[in-house]
Amino acid sequence: MRSITTLDLQYAHRFFGFKGEAQYLHGHTGILTIEVEDSVEPGVNMVFPCNEIQKTAWDVLKNFDHALILREDDRCCLQSSRFMRNRALKTAHRTIR
Repeated sequence: MRSITTLDLQYAHRFFGFKGEAQYLHGHTGILTIEVEDSVEPGVNMVFPCNEIQKTAWDVLKNFDHALILREDDRCCLQSSRFMRNRALKTAHRTIR
C-alpha cells in the first residue's frame, strides 16, 4: 500500500552568466510528490498519515517556497544581501531606542 502527498512550491531564479532567456530573473511553480510504500499500519489504515508526511516535508521545504535562489557570486545576490543587512540594521536601531 502507498501513502501519497504533494506540495506546491513557487520560486524564482536565474542562470547567472548564461546567454539566453534564462539569464533573466524568472519564476517557476514546482510540484513535489512524495510516495511512501510499506505495509498498512493497524488502526490508521494507511502506510503513514499523509498530513504527517506533508508536515515533515514542509519543515524542510518552507525555506524554498517563494524563495529567490541565486548563486553567491551573482551581483543580484550581493545587492539583495546588502539591502537585507541594511534593513536589519535599521530595524534593530529603531528597536533599541
